[in-house]
Amino acid sequence: MLDKKPIIGVMGSHAETWEEYAAPLGRMIAQHDYHLLTGAGAGVMMAVAKAFCDQEDRQGFSIGVVPTVKYSGEFIPREKYPNPYIEIPILTPLDIKAQNDSTPFSRNYVNIMTSHAVIALPGEHGTQNEVSLAIQFKKPLILFGPESAFDKFADQPTRTHDIEEVREFLEKATAKFHEDE
Repeated sequence: MLDKKPIIGVMGSHAETWEEYAAPLGRMIAQHDYHLLTGAGAGVMMAVAKAFCDQEDRQGFSIGVVPTVKYSGEFIPREKYPNPYIEIPILTPLDIKAQNDSTPFSRNYVNIMTSHAVIALPGEHGTQNEVSLAIQFKKPLILFGPESAFDKFADQPTRTHDIEEVREFLEKATAKFHEDE
């Protein structure tokens, strides 16, 4: 029998951990029988994956979409990728971010399109791009963190600093996944 689980994408800063949001979020995702998907890097990505993996008796896996570089004709993970809390690394030849209009695709597409629901913590350009993609692809989306950290983001997504509101969001966002099973 298959044991499919919703994949929850957590996007956020590569430079900052936002530990006060990432750690409880990682634990909550693990406690609710979901898989976790991140961009496999440092900052928020590592903090949420560590909290997820440290949760005892979890059922889901920590999945990381890993950017690569081409070396001697082979794609290899970029330096410092994946972080040590990625159990299932998915290597992609797509850039970390879109470089220009002629190469508009990035691993952010994989992050968003693979996720059944998206939670964005504070971040910069890459996180803003992921939020825009989630809106474009009509993915359930919530911004989690202090209101002031999202000043540069689109006004559309729901925002909260309350982990309980994130839990309720995930229950609603994954209800259809469970109905389709």
